[in-house]
Amino acid sequence: MTSQNEADEAVVRRALRMIGDEAGRADAGSVSAPGPIPLTKPRRRRRVVAASLAAAACIAVTLSVMYGTSGDTSREVQSGHGQTLTEWIACAGTIAVGDVTEVHPSGKGRISVAFAVQEWIKPSRGDGSITLDLVDPRVTEARPPIEKGQRLLIVVPERPDQEASTFEGARLTQYRSTITKALDQAERATCPSPWSRTSQ
Repeated sequence: MTSQNEADEAVVRRALRMIGDEAGRADAGSVSAPGPIPLTKPRRRRRVVAASLAAAACIAVTLSVMYGTSGDTSREVQSGHGQTLTEWIACAGTIAVGDVTEVHPSGKGRISVAFAVQEWIKPSRGDGSITLDLVDPRVTEARPPIEKGQRLLIVVPERPDQEASTFEGARLTQYRSTITKALDQAERATCPSPWSRTSQ
């Protein structure tokens, strides 16, 4: 009959093998592979579990940069239907860098944002000043509020019922680079349901 310790060890070994394929071992010196992982001492057990958790965190951060880069909190994403980076860009109607010059309520749960564009990313060109009608991020509190004076990279979904993604400072630089590198591929892609405007 399999003991609880043996069952626990089997679970940890499977987790480490899966995580190791993607992110490597966080504490390679403490794990012998291939072969069974001895967990005879509580200290050793804690070290292996900590290693697996650290590696899992690395994977989560990597996926966040590549695909959760948008931090999309729409109903579809909350239901478990995530977007790839290419889909996120393909499903954006407006991507630009600029300054927020005015913010006013425009309706229930929505705001009107005057935006002085410094750089157009999608489309490749447009007016120097635009007004965006957006979901107010304060409604869900899932994102920081949009305020006058901010310099932002803004990614506006083509569906008006979805929140725009905004990035400041170092994140602005990071996400601008990520988006521009994937832009050519995204421009050849089609926005799939449920994020396309036609799926409303």
